[in-house]
Amino acid sequence: MAVREAEPIAVEEARRRCFEWASPREVVRVPLVEAVGCYLARGPELPEDVPPFDRSLKDGYAVRAADTAGASDGTPVSLIVIEEVAAGGWPTRTVEPGTAVRTMTGAPVAPGADAVVPLENVRLPEGSAGREGDRIELVIPARAGDEIQRRGDDLPKGSSPVGAGERLGPREAAVLATAGVLEVEVVRRLRVAVLSTGDELLSGPGPLRPGQIRNSNGPMLAAMMRMEGWDVRDLGQCSDRVESVVQAVRGALESGDVVVTTGAVSVGDYDVVPHAMERLGMKLLFQKVAIRPGKPMTVGVKGDRIWFALPGNPASTFVTAHLFLLPTLRKMAGARVWDALRTIAVLKGRPSEGPIPLTRYWRARVWLEAGRAVVDAGREQLSAAISSFLGANALVEVPPGEDPRVGEAVAVWWLDVPPAPIGY
Repeated sequence: MAVREAEPIAVEEARRRCFEWASPREVVRVPLVEAVGCYLARGPELPEDVPPFDRSLKDGYAVRAADTAGASDGTPVSLIVIEEVAAGGWPTRTVEPGTAVRTMTGAPVAPGADAVVPLENVRLPEGSAGREGDRIELVIPARAGDEIQRRGDDLPKGSSPVGAGERLGPREAAVLATAGVLEVEVVRRLRVAVLSTGDELLSGPGPLRPGQIRNSNGPMLAAMMRMEGWDVRDLGQCSDRVESVVQAVRGALESGDVVVTTGAVSVGDYDVVPHAMERLGMKLLFQKVAIRPGKPMTVGVKGDRIWFALPGNPASTFVTAHLFLLPTLRKMAGARVWDALRTIAVLKGRPSEGPIPLTRYWRARVWLEAGRAVVDAGREQLSAAISSFLGANALVEVPPGEDPRVGEAVAVWWLDVPPAPIGY
């Protein structure tokens, strides 16, 4: 092989190598609705003001504020309604002294008016319906600008409210659509193939033979990456033979960006993935990481393709996917911020294990309590314990040789939240 690590490398060094290698894929221009889930390559400049005209924030009457001076219950101001404008309509009359235009929420404000008086502040004299030709009485004075949203107040034309490297979601799509953005430039979706190795695995339906278990890593990884918005091809399962792995991976490397395998990556008799990497001419970024769970994780690259070979134990796959796979792929997908959020939390529960010379990551649940983050890692932490990440939304980082106790402050990685800067 091109590179072989004699000893496991530190977690941060392994992550650094992945992130240093990763770079965004090519830029494509696509319709806005097809870009949801992608990261913007360029923040579009809005072609229109939002709102595109001065509009009313309430159902009421567009008036001249000066006409309402001194209005009260005892001395109401009487105005004549000259027109009615609904949302989607357009005023044809100008508000002159002594007049008003009945204006619905979202409707344009008639020229000459500088305030909208809500319906609840309007009194109707006997015989008046408050419609065109009727009189109304105002009992509260208005101020210029009341209940009016000016043109461009929300989003001015030429601004870029969504920047490069931000992920396009429903909120961003709404903002861009309302300003007339129909297409956007994004980093294209990643093409990712997932393969589970192991003669003991059964992918899909059917009864288990003696010694078999069902494939959980493949569906978990495919679900993770589909939630990120990438194109995922699930290759299912293959046997623990070098040729089987080579055949399954070769085509995926040619047609995609990323291959993710689980299992057969350690040093046992049936751990064939390192040999398959050698057969396919992969350059290793690293072969082992000083981490628990997930120590035998290996990453290889060839040109602009990358192969993440994750351990087969479910918790090892879960942890290494969050620490290495997902952030690397987010960077490849064009994310401005690709890593998980980290914070300090008070440890409320912990597993019954002692210190070891590796960096540990306890599956845990973190929440806010009385304004501070607290975290409970009091659950089974075996790498084969698939139940250990059920309900987990965080990883507690335990440095080599350390053994934090309940009540101490620990470093926590948040999971299942979109990556964003603190204070975003």
